[in-house]
Amino acid sequence: MHLTVLALTGVVMGSVTTFVGLDILTEVLAWIGAYVLWVAYGLRMKLDTPVRTMAVASTLSGLLNGSIRVLFLESYKQNNTWYAEYYIGDSQTLAIQFLGQGIVFGLVLGLLSGVITAKLLKRRGAD
Repeated sequence: MHLTVLALTGVVMGSVTTFVGLDILTEVLAWIGAYVLWVAYGLRMKLDTPVRTMAVASTLSGLLNGSIRVLFLESYKQNNTWYAEYYIGDSQTLAIQFLGQGIVFGLVLGLLSGVITAKLLKRRGAD
């Protein structure tokens, strides 16, 4: 259940960035806010394995986010004109970049939020 709840972040963010469009600062702040909520969720649910749970969920979230951008690539391009300088190569190359970025950033941010959650849970247990 935790995996599903957390991974849906990628669906939400992928949909918003693809169909609405966000400038870079707003998107970064939205992701930071999402991961702060992840930590709060992990603390509230007292996850047994927060690092593993969040790493897997975040990797899946990144994959889902990238997949939405790839499936609706033209909408993403139209609604995120600021990203035009990064459109290198053909659509296949861009698709690989989106999926790769999603997976890598997802894994890294999931590990980071999982470690933070684990440390906070440990601290709570020690109090």
